[in-house]
Amino acid sequence: MYSDWSVFAGLAVTAVFIWLGILSFLIWKQNKFLRSLFPQSGERDIRKKFEEIIRTVESFKGDIAGIESKLKEVQSRGLKHIQRVGLLRFNPYNDTGGNISFSVCLLDNSGSGIVITSLHARSGTRVFGKEIVSGKAKKQELSKEEELVIKNTMTKEYEKDN
Repeated sequence: MYSDWSVFAGLAVTAVFIWLGILSFLIWKQNKFLRSLFPQSGERDIRKKFEEIIRTVESFKGDIAGIESKLKEVQSRGLKHIQRVGLLRFNPYNDTGGNISFSVCLLDNSGSGIVITSLHARSGTRVFGKEIVSGKAKKQELSKEEELVIKNTMTKEYEKDN
């Protein structure tokens, strides 16, 4: 009978030590958090700590507003860079073959940019550059190939047959 009580007492003591270990760990974890929240050099007033946290969050709001305005500026500038590129190879003359001539179109988001055309013939190659504003030539007249490459670049539908 004495041996039964000793086993029970041993289990009870072990359970108490395990429970004390768990409680010690939880208290240690809480103290670690409180030490990080209230450093030794500072005052341990919870109201002041909350005010400090509120000021920090409000300063982040100001920073976020500044970042949003910079992002809008970057986005508006990005619309002015080359975003649409098109290439059309063609054969302008009957005496040459192989579709060596081409028109390249480089446009921004609004359809402004340049179109460069190279016409290859037996006598030589000629290169032309024309300014494009909103999908239309600014000064020079466009050839049908240049109009086609601009149209295809603006709509992003490239024809493979031409």
